Amino acid sequence: MLGELGAAHELAVVTQAEQASAAHRRRHPLARVPVLDDGEGLVFESAAICLQLADLRPDAGLLPPTGSHERALAYQWAFFAMTELEAPLADVSYGTTSGDGRGGDVRYPPPSPEQVAAATARFRAAARALEHALGDSDYLVADRFGVADVLIGSVLAWADDVGLVGHEHPELMRYLNRLRARPAYAY
Repeated sequence: MLGELGAAHELAVVTQAEQASAAHRRRHPLARVPVLDDGEGLVFESAAICLQLADLRPDAGLLPPTGSHERALAYQWAFFAMTELEAPLADVSYGTTSGDGRGGDVRYPPPSPEQVAAATARFRAAARALEHALGDSDYLVADRFGVADVLIGSVLAWADDVGLVGHEHPELMRYLNRLRARPAYAY
């Protein structure tokens, strides 16, 4: 997202040891990444960060005008990326984690084959809905690249890494390849 905006920024890599620190827990209550310091405060969660960055740079045109139907669609696909694609993908990839109420993560055992099958089916259903929504368009909202494509694309790239896109979703592969061809993607 920062690359698409051409925004000057400083990237801080957080090691696992630093992630577990009290200082990082003040940035993110579950000690996760990413976290954005937008100059006025901290924001965490990928979708929130991307939406905030798009709002801070309206001239980039990555988010339609406030109150428009296209803006609602951008929100829709941003949340779809996190809830309908990323959530089952996480279950397929490595099981689940949850906060323990004391600021630490509780790691659950890897999912059973049945849980993986159910998560895979849920991901595939969402992928089919996404393919249908794309239709013949290059991008999700008003056939123009935007924040929804950044978020959907990042999740699809992860899904491709674990073999969930490929030959079963050729239209999504073409879409993902369009996104990967953008100069900011290599960033």
